[in-house]
Amino acid sequence: MSSPESRTPSRIESLTHLIETVHRLRAPEGCPWDRAQTHQSLRPYMIEEAYEVLDVIDQIHTPEDLKKVALANHFREELGDVLMQVVLHSEMTQEQGVFDFYDVAESLNQKLIRRHPHVFGEIKEASAENAVKRWEKEKQKEKKGSLKSSVLDGIPKGMPSLQRSTRVIEKVTRVGFQWDDMAGPLAKVDEELAELKKEVLDLETLRKSSLTPNPTEEATLKKRIESELGDLLFTLSNVAHLNKISPEDALRGTLSRFEKRFRHVENRLKWQGKRPEQSDLSEMDKYWNEAKLLEKIEIYGLTGGIASGKSTVAQIFRELGTPVIDADQITRELSQPGGAAHDKILHRFGTVDRSQLRNIVFSDPQAKDDLEAILHPLIQAKSTDEMLRLAKDHSRIIYEATLLVETGRHQEFTGLITVEATRELQLSRLRARNGMDEKIAESILNTQASSADRRQHAQWVIENTSDLGALQQKVQNLAAELSSKPS
Repeated sequence: MSSPESRTPSRIESLTHLIETVHRLRAPEGCPWDRAQTHQSLRPYMIEEAYEVLDVIDQIHTPEDLKKVALANHFREELGDVLMQVVLHSEMTQEQGVFDFYDVAESLNQKLIRRHPHVFGEIKEASAENAVKRWEKEKQKEKKGSLKSSVLDGIPKGMPSLQRSTRVIEKVTRVGFQWDDMAGPLAKVDEELAELKKEVLDLETLRKSSLTPNPTEEATLKKRIESELGDLLFTLSNVAHLNKISPEDALRGTLSRFEKRFRHVENRLKWQGKRPEQSDLSEMDKYWNEAKLLEKIEIYGLTGGIASGKSTVAQIFRELGTPVIDADQITRELSQPGGAAHDKILHRFGTVDRSQLRNIVFSDPQAKDDLEAILHPLIQAKSTDEMLRLAKDHSRIIYEATLLVETGRHQEFTGLITVEATRELQLSRLRARNGMDEKIAESILNTQASSADRRQHAQWVIENTSDLGALQQKVQNLAAELSSKPS
């Protein structure tokens, strides 16, 4: 990224161009949708765009993650969408002769300078904690003289309650309204939990003992439960604050894990032709525990174009002691007589011969879709069974499959490794296989994700040539890197 001093006028002008574009969208000859918007109608979009930025941020754990082209592009796009909201609101206020985007920028700049005397003035602060206290002190100076001023000013009432609780706790802690150690808040958790349990059990007793429902009494107890639940959640927010943990992030992480596990449950049922409502808690709990087991191991997707050398890379990994699940081998097992896909493929195509199938599907897009519809769910089910078997004895597994990027499965894994070779080398290898026709070889390469697509999703790219020794060294280096990663 350029430093502020080295930015060329054209980069600075990009902001002016954006403002001019939004101005045109709002002009009489502009976009009907943009012209119809008001500050109130745009309110949900401001919130939505901010949360979409958070979704991307949740994928950024280290600076290295931003080297993933797809992730960096996504981050830039979502930040742009938030900026669009700021520019659009500023354009609307300019139309009313109130202020414009440049006024917003100047006001922000003055506030940053004013509230950072330890940077732009003579005062110095050595720690981030002291810098925050200095910021709050400068804010209080700005509000001096107001009879209604409070430490709690500036916390938006429209903020989600869990986030708002965090901000409230942060502010009162800075003025000393906080326990000295964890004994107090943990005792408070026990107290609030006991009170919640009592109200919940009282409601359950009422419902069981009363033949005639008493709506008034039930409503009163439900209101008490709501109050006690709120007290418990707030107390837990305080425990999180004292341990420097964001309760919002903690809950978001839990939701992410829950969704991932439940999708695993759904998939396991789907591969049996069932829906969750056709199952029972015992069966779903079994699959839930499978999902938890899979979370404890690292699974790296291994992909690449056909004839790129990924199977050779997979074999080198095996020789180094890392188990590899081969999706292509699973496909062969499913397609052979007695395999789960054999009869379906034979019925649809009249053959299960791989060469004949290859010629059919690469000359008929519908045939390709039909074959994938038969095979992919079965491959995923059998792959998952194999992962679960290996997970009992291994902490790291390689999953080799060509279509990981095309099917989106690379997102399920710890990371993606792609093996890349020049198109010329791939074509020569394909033509050497069973005398494959050059036209078919070209078709095969053209129907896959491009090398650029695979690279932008991959954390590791292995450039492959005909030098086996060089390839072995690259895989050994990568295996050593994966082994050194913290678990």
